[in-house]
Amino acid sequence: MITMAQNDVLMLFDIDGTLVQGAKSHYQAYIEGVKKFYGLEDYVNSVNAAGKSDKLILQEILTLGGLTTDEIQKDFQNCLDFMTDYYLKNVQYEDIHVFDGTIELLNELKRNDALLGLVTGNLEPIAYAKLARAGLDSYFSFGGFGSDNADRSLMVKKALSIAKNQLGFSGDKIFVVGDTPRDVEAAQAYNLKTIAVATGMYSVKELRDCGADYVVENFKNRDKIMKILYK
Repeated sequence: MITMAQNDVLMLFDIDGTLVQGAKSHYQAYIEGVKKFYGLEDYVNSVNAAGKSDKLILQEILTLGGLTTDEIQKDFQNCLDFMTDYYLKNVQYEDIHVFDGTIELLNELKRNDALLGLVTGNLEPIAYAKLARAGLDSYFSFGGFGSDNADRSLMVKKALSIAKNQLGFSGDKIFVVGDTPRDVEAAQAYNLKTIAVATGMYSVKELRDCGADYVVENFKNRDKIMKILYK
């Protein structure tokens, strides 16, 4: 249930590489979906998916396969729907790892009445199924998702709109938390602060170099993160 915001801190979290890792059925959903509708499954592993939306990843796979825009669009939504159904049927078999310190940080944020949302390239049903399998779904009730738009910055816009217009958030401390330069870039489009975490494929140096306001190795140093938010 969505409730009215109580505090002046809003945190918008990415999922894969930030909160969790190891969602293998999500990757397999691409293989099965692309195979079923386009016969181009060999191109799935040719795309760097880090920080990208499911829609953008699928489009890049199909473009690499040499399809025209019309050929891509013909079954594009059907393929996304199939991928969603595939993941929902197989998520029960997932062995998803929650990064060390994540649950403790989320609990601390909730104790401080921070408003927690998502900005993730996952299609929304996949996002919540993945979080539920990891035991994290209860922390997040809204967000911007890959099913909303292929462009990550517009996912940020969607999450901000819900926080402000539906949840009454009026604070000025807004942080986008992610593990890739794309997370940082999407936040910068709205002059938001960024906390980059080096639990994905990018190093602390790479995240600093891309312009993140704050960079942490992981969420285990909870005190450092809380000082960033409440200094």
